[in-house]
Amino acid sequence: MADIYIGLMSGTSADLIDCSALDLSSEEIKVLSCKNFEIPKDLKKDIIHSSQSEKIEQDQINDLDFRMAEVLVDSVKGIISELNIEIEDIKAIGSHGQTIKHEPRSNAPYTLQIGDPQKISNDLLITTVGNFRHDDIKAGGEGAPLTPIFHDKVFGSDRKRKAIVNIGGITNITALNYPKLIGFDTGPGNCLMDCWSRIHNIGNYDDKGSWASSGTVNQPLLELMMKDEYFSRNYPKSTGPDYFNYEWIKKYLLDLSKEITAEDIQATLVQVTVVSLIESINLLNLSNENIYLCGGGVHNDFLCNEINKQTKARVGTTLELGIDPDYVEAICFGWLAKQRIENKSFNLSEITGSKGEVYLGKVYEPSK
Repeated sequence: MADIYIGLMSGTSADLIDCSALDLSSEEIKVLSCKNFEIPKDLKKDIIHSSQSEKIEQDQINDLDFRMAEVLVDSVKGIISELNIEIEDIKAIGSHGQTIKHEPRSNAPYTLQIGDPQKISNDLLITTVGNFRHDDIKAGGEGAPLTPIFHDKVFGSDRKRKAIVNIGGITNITALNYPKLIGFDTGPGNCLMDCWSRIHNIGNYDDKGSWASSGTVNQPLLELMMKDEYFSRNYPKSTGPDYFNYEWIKKYLLDLSKEITAEDIQATLVQVTVVSLIESINLLNLSNENIYLCGGGVHNDFLCNEINKQTKARVGTTLELGIDPDYVEAICFGWLAKQRIENKSFNLSEITGSKGEVYLGKVYEPSK
């Protein structure tokens, strides 16, 4: 009988829920199905507002936690019906949850993901693994990114040096087949561009980067933004849209005396994502290696073309390595659920900075 695991990922862009169904009966990861599901507009609006607010009340957290869990439950039901399998066939669900706050370097380090795993488990009567970041932060780590260990598992077996770059709301990079596994958040991915698009009624995102391509990069603004302390900070490091958001953009715009058109600002925000990534590629001496992109950013043609133009590395997507770039993270969290169910721990000291072996995720059994 197959060991079927479901992986759920809602990235920092808060655009879609990515869902994967995996057969993990053996060491080989067999993808049975992948599908994405819309996040309701009112919930998405509340998620974005909360992630960018300095303070969020506990009753708001509880409300979002409940509503997001309902959407995640419906997503699992959706992929189950498509596969024509029974709930009893599923060994466990791995749900990353929707990140609202991520403060691993505060005086009281914490991370907050909504989408109550206990509710998911209770409603579906399926063991659910959630809160993947918490124990890493308790062990002194950044709590993210966690995907590098999965990248190493599925993309690193040929022992060739390469980089996997996930461009979601935030961009993270994994350097494979170094003496040590390295991974960190390079800076913003789509989050600043999406934010600026929403403010100017372009849409929830800049489709294929067409709006940005109509603008001209403002070099003084780009130079100001690239002086942000996050970009010069040594890895391990991680960030989120609670840092890179509208307030971040506004702060740098106020430092400029000259008014800039909205499309020029959008073109400049693309370069913030590109330049911070290219600097990380160069830092890791990957400029002569293959770079494989995944995440929603692969659909932004203008962004991908700019990355291509600014590096000597050959740039492709993870589809060349056998995994759809839209579902790498969803597959990752299904796989991580199995690792937790089997009580496997990881040493993430070179990735997140945590100390010792860490179990990723808490197991939630259906309440009796």
